Amino acid sequence: MPRISYPILDAVTDPETLAILDRARRVGTPRPESQAIRTHVPAVLKTFTAAWMDTFVNGVLDHETKELCRVYVTKTVNCGYCSAQRSVDADVTEDHYDDLLMFEKSDKYTEREKAALRYTDSIVWDAGLATDAVWEQLHANFTEPELVELGFFIALTSGQQRWIKTLDLGHREVMADTEAGLAASQG
Repeated sequence: MPRISYPILDAVTDPETLAILDRARRVGTPRPESQAIRTHVPAVLKTFTAAWMDTFVNGVLDHETKELCRVYVTKTVNCGYCSAQRSVDADVTEDHYDDLLMFEKSDKYTEREKAALRYTDSIVWDAGLATDAVWEQLHANFTEPELVELGFFIALTSGQQRWIKTLDLGHREVMADTEAGLAASQG
């Protein structure tokens, strides 16, 4: 069981909270377990979900690039719970994730994707990696609004994944009837 208990979800009556939990059950990114923990503080659940919807699901940048960066973060912070999740809304095949940790040498990724992954690496691990050359590549491939959205989303997901990793969550611990958003090897 997680290091912060799951609330009694049957006791939840707030329509907005119920809608958020229902979406977690249907879509799975974010998964029901992490959303359930956030339910302890409805303002946290709602604020996180609004930011997630505005910058990951919707927004100005294509969802596939954000999903690729999200999974890259999960693999680099070694969060097994998060790395088993996939966005059902992203048109990314499972084999496209295989070389993420060695994206620089892989031929699976476009220059645009590699620029986004370099940006992710600099935000999560070392701001010094965001050299002038990297910024030139970023500006050649993305608009400034896209860079703002991606930077914010990377920071949000990196912090959340590091926190979730400390909780020791497992899949199917609440709302166990769903496998939405789980990688094929986890389903």
